[in-house]
Amino acid sequence: MGHCWSARGADPAACTAIRSLIAGGGLPVIETFQAAGVVSRDLESHYLGRVGLFRNQPADVVAAAADVILAIGFDPVEYDPGLWNTDPERTVVHIDAVPAEIDNHYQPTLELRGDIAATLTELARHTGPVRLSPEADAAVAAQRARLTAIDDEARARPDSDRGLAPAAVCLALRDHLDDQATVACDIGSVYIHMARHFRVYEPRRLLFSNGQQTLGVALPWALAAALVRPGTQIVSVSGDGGFLFSAQELETATRLGLTFVHIIFRDNTYDMVGFQQDLKYGRRSGVALGDYDAVAYAEAFGARGVRVRSMEEFGDALRGALEADGPTLIDVPVDYSRNTELGEHLIPGAFE
Repeated sequence: MGHCWSARGADPAACTAIRSLIAGGGLPVIETFQAAGVVSRDLESHYLGRVGLFRNQPADVVAAAADVILAIGFDPVEYDPGLWNTDPERTVVHIDAVPAEIDNHYQPTLELRGDIAATLTELARHTGPVRLSPEADAAVAAQRARLTAIDDEARARPDSDRGLAPAAVCLALRDHLDDQATVACDIGSVYIHMARHFRVYEPRRLLFSNGQQTLGVALPWALAAALVRPGTQIVSVSGDGGFLFSAQELETATRLGLTFVHIIFRDNTYDMVGFQQDLKYGRRSGVALGDYDAVAYAEAFGARGVRVRSMEEFGDALRGALEADGPTLIDVPVDYSRNTELGEHLIPGAFE
């Protein structure tokens, strides 16, 4: 079984070459977070999900079972090879414009170094459509079904008195956007849900700060996207903690007359820190936030602000915001009470 994933592979030319390589065959593709959109909508049957942070997704199962991995544009800053390549003796082909970063868990059998798009185009000419054995194809299909079931379960999860189900909000957001929309995602628990559930079909349309995991990037990125991609849908999402790292940029947005939507996933805590404290220490400390008035804050800078309380209200607010001129802030209460499940089935020692 072979598969490929990509960080620098999200370059438009490399992305086109990856699509040509997999078209007509059965090669499954795993995306890292920053490679979101490498798999186009018409090639979605090749998509096995994304990998990063925690080794507990269908894509991780496929990566663990693969006997050959095409690592296209792979950068270990995204997903340490020690987490996904537990068998460094297996065949890994490193395809990139830069040398492989060799360590105990990343020792490529072969490096094809140079222009990624040109390398993949030549590779496709030699291999033709790559097909899997019936056994491998059945194993991949099982994980693809599992990936679909995860989304189906998330959509069906009801709201609670704490707020909306965060994964369901991510999926509802996807339903309202076209394939040319740009979505900038901040770091925090929202980032995990978006990376797992929010599909995109064009490269560099779902933006993550995956290496340093910098809080506060989403709102400034939305401003930049609104400047370079005017007339398209621009959305940024953050937690209520991450939003405060760059919230003052709403002044820049209104002064420049930019149009975009910023969505706050609110739970009044730094939850990504908190749930990992739960997993490691069995308790939380120093992660509480106040329930600040985001609507009044937005209005103070000349933007619109809306706080919703149900999925129906969220859909109405989002549709209105996407049709309006100028920046709109949508404050969404979410129920993160099940977020410790995000770290279940980890490899040993992940939080030691």
